[in-house]
Amino acid sequence: MIYPQLEQYLRRQTTIDDASLLKVTSKFKPLKTKRNEILCSIGQVCKHFYFINEGCLRLYEIDDKGNEVTGFFALEDSIMSAVPSFILQKPSRDFLVSLTPSDLLVITKDNFLKLTETVPPFREVYNKFMEFAFIHSQMRIYSFLGMEGIDKLRWVMEHEPKLLNRVSSKAVASYLGMTNSTLSKLRAQL
Repeated sequence: MIYPQLEQYLRRQTTIDDASLLKVTSKFKPLKTKRNEILCSIGQVCKHFYFINEGCLRLYEIDDKGNEVTGFFALEDSIMSAVPSFILQKPSRDFLVSLTPSDLLVITKDNFLKLTETVPPFREVYNKFMEFAFIHSQMRIYSFLGMEGIDKLRWVMEHEPKLLNRVSSKAVASYLGMTNSTLSKLRAQL
């Protein structure tokens, strides 16, 4: 089966011939999720990678005080997994949830790894994803160290503006390391 959004995503990321494209897309299966459906729980080993046709995925953990701490969001035309668990095949520290009703394409770890070994353009897509994830994490960590709340909010407005329109303020607040009421006060200042 051909998945047009996945095909376009792969063609944007790399040069891929039609035979390789078919080999890759044939390993993905459609998955429709409900709002807040859990794709991977804390303590569960993540065995899937997801392409988002429509919707939003959220990766978060629960800190020692019981607060949700969001690590990452993924919107349409991107890929996502509970990456440390997926790579290491160890129990996840995070929840991976479908924040909104979502239309996803899912691939198993075994199929994913076979494709990275046998289809060089797919390996290139995976490498680009990992590079982006690392750079994004580093930017966020270093940008947020010592940053005032208002500056964190400005950072999100500049680097991830879709989040403020698509994601609940509670989830955005957890991503910024603040309470929802603090976020509301800061938004009023802008």
